[in-house]
Amino acid sequence: MNEIQIPPAAEALPTAAEHDREIAPSASREMETKPRRSGCLWGIGGAIGCLVLVLIVPVTLVLLGVTSVSGIIGSVGDLLSVGKPTTASVVSTQTIVQGIQPLGELVSVSVQLAKADIKVSVSSGVLGAGSYSANHVVQGAVEAGVDLTKIGANNLGYDATKDSYTLIVPEPALTSCRVDYIRQYDWSTTLLNVDWDEARVMANYMALVDFRDDAIKGGILDRAEAETQLVLGNFVRAVSGHPVNIVFQKPDKPTIPPSCQPDLPDGWSYNADNNTWNKQ
Repeated sequence: MNEIQIPPAAEALPTAAEHDREIAPSASREMETKPRRSGCLWGIGGAIGCLVLVLIVPVTLVLLGVTSVSGIIGSVGDLLSVGKPTTASVVSTQTIVQGIQPLGELVSVSVQLAKADIKVSVSSGVLGAGSYSANHVVQGAVEAGVDLTKIGANNLGYDATKDSYTLIVPEPALTSCRVDYIRQYDWSTTLLNVDWDEARVMANYMALVDFRDDAIKGGILDRAEAETQLVLGNFVRAVSGHPVNIVFQKPDKPTIPPSCQPDLPDGWSYNADNNTWNKQ
C-alpha cells in the first residue's frame, strides 16, 4: 500500500511590521556610512550677514546727516531702558565747618531775578573738533541793606531845640548776591569728550554779574535807602518817643561783598570790554 507523503509546511511569510524591522537596521547602517553636513558654518555666516545689515542702516543715516552717533546711542539706550525703573544712589559725606561770621546787617531789599537762554559756546580742537555749546536758565537774588556794625554811640545825637534825634548810618550797599537755581539744556553734539560743568560755571558767572549790575541800574540801592529810613526811623521813634532824622553817610570807598564777585572758571580769563573768554 502506497504511503501518502505530506509535503512540508510552507514557511510563513513575514508580516509588514517584521519586514520593516528587518529593513530598518540596514537602512540606518547605510545612512551612517554617509558623511553628515555640519550647520555651524552656515549659522556663523548668517549671523555675520545679519550684523552687517544692522550696521549699514545707522552708518548710512550718520553719513547722510539725518542723525548723529550720540543720537543713535541714545535711541538704543532708550529702547534698553523701556520698562526698567530709574534708580539712583546718593552718598553724603561729613559736614565741614569752614567759618563762622557774625552778621550785623539790616537787609532791607531783596530782588529776585531770572535769565533764560544763556548760551555758552566753546571753540576748541583742530578744525573745531572739540567745539560745543549749551543753553542755561538761571534764577537768583540780590540783596541790599545797611551794615549795623558800623553804627556806634557817636552816630546818635539829640537836638534839644527840636526835641528830636539824628541817627547817622552808612549808606546802603549790596549785602549778598546768589544763584538759587541753574539748569543746563539744549546741548550740541561733539566728537570729543567735553566738560559740560565748565560751561555751567561760565553761565553761572555771567548770570551773577548781570544780576548784580542790573539790580544796581534798576535802583536797588535807592530802594534800600528808603526802606532803611522807614524801618530805623520807626524803631527809634518807638523806643525814644521822639521823632528821628536818618542821615546816610557815604563810604570813602564803595564795597562789594565777595558773594557779588564770583570767581572765574579755573584757567579762564574774561574781558568785559569785548565780552570774550580765553583759556590759558
